[in-house]
Amino acid sequence: MVSSTKGNVAGQLRMLWFLILSVPLLAGVGLTLVIHQGLLQATGQLLPRPTLWTVAMVAMVITLLVARPLSNWLFSPERLAAMTVQGHTNLPEDPQQLAELKTRASMFMALGMLDAVSMILIGVSVFQADAQLALLNGVYALVLAAVAKPDFSTLIRETLGLLRQQS
Repeated sequence: MVSSTKGNVAGQLRMLWFLILSVPLLAGVGLTLVIHQGLLQATGQLLPRPTLWTVAMVAMVITLLVARPLSNWLFSPERLAAMTVQGHTNLPEDPQQLAELKTRASMFMALGMLDAVSMILIGVSVFQADAQLALLNGVYALVLAAVAKPDFSTLIRETLGLLRQQS
């Protein structure tokens, strides 16, 4: 049974997951508006446009293919239960709070890894003033969010069960 606290934490994590992975779409829309208003010109060309698009598409496809297995590994309850949380000197004694903390820490690690390609593409889109690539990157980030999203309430519940077994 999912407690109301656990449900609230899972809902907050789900909201943060999609909020963070929707930032590239907001950046793409903003960049498109700035380019179409004539406020941004390409500062240089790293690669010719067809090559850039090919490299970007390959990077996006590879990330989409790796996202689910990476998410499954990062969010395995066994891994979370055994994980040490960096930066916390006094961890909560309550197994519920510890399970939530470990799930949250793992979520931010996953977001950092999954968002890397998207952030690089935003930088390249700004550098080359490529509004279409910026918009495509935003849509890709939302698809990535849906593909890699874990079930936070189940994850917290299973991690909690393992933490209780360990103590």
